[in-house]
Amino acid sequence: MRYPKTKMFLGLIAAAILWIVVSGIEPDRADAGLAPVSTQPGNGAVLVIGGTRATGLEIVKLLRARGDDVIVLARPDSKTADAESTGARIARGDAMNPGDFAAIFAGGGIRAVVSTLGARSLEGPRPDFEGNRNAIDAAKAAGVSRYVLVSVIGAGDSWDTAPWVAQQFLKNLFPEKTRAEDYLRASGLAYTIIRPGGLLEKEAQGRVYLTPDTGAMSWIRRADLARLSVQALDDPDAIGQVYHAHDPDRTRFWSIPLN
Repeated sequence: MRYPKTKMFLGLIAAAILWIVVSGIEPDRADAGLAPVSTQPGNGAVLVIGGTRATGLEIVKLLRARGDDVIVLARPDSKTADAESTGARIARGDAMNPGDFAAIFAGGGIRAVVSTLGARSLEGPRPDFEGNRNAIDAAKAAGVSRYVLVSVIGAGDSWDTAPWVAQQFLKNLFPEKTRAEDYLRASGLAYTIIRPGGLLEKEAQGRVYLTPDTGAMSWIRRADLARLSVQALDDPDAIGQVYHAHDPDRTRFWSIPLN
């Protein structure tokens, strides 16, 4: 009997190992001049797409901790207890349905969008491009210009940074992320694109920073990635930039704590 899910999982582990082992060069910082994460809420709500789990939920926690009004788009069948516990408002809808975004923006008061949109499965239809396209179009129509997109190393001009194994196992992911990045750049919105490498759980811990070096890659904790995303959201100097999220302490597989 064949076990395709197990095979895919083992392949992803192999890709992740190669992803980290092949690079250890310290890239230049891009965020030395960016302001630190503000402790004050912004003027208006932030719509977080993908905010019910993973990196998106970490972003919601940071924003709510300082008092931001946060709206989280959640599918009708999504579990929202963690996001709701922060005080975030839940807007039920599907990113694949343009009308759901139009209804959210119609309420007014949204100042920015942060998207960590992506499917859990590597098979089947993905919302990475189409969902972001719908959000971008709705934001433009509503006059909301600020958009932060969490993408992935391997998208766009960072394709060569991802090793061959990752390119094979993530072959349905990278093109969709690239299309989303390209669409956002051409939209006229005040965008920032942040590309992480391998993602880890646990609390924020690393000496993370943003770099324009498309050859930079590392593992990074989701909580650290969330902090970088909010930092970029706050700072006008990050507008129009494409960054890699980098943790200099986790550029090699053997440097990653396993607990």
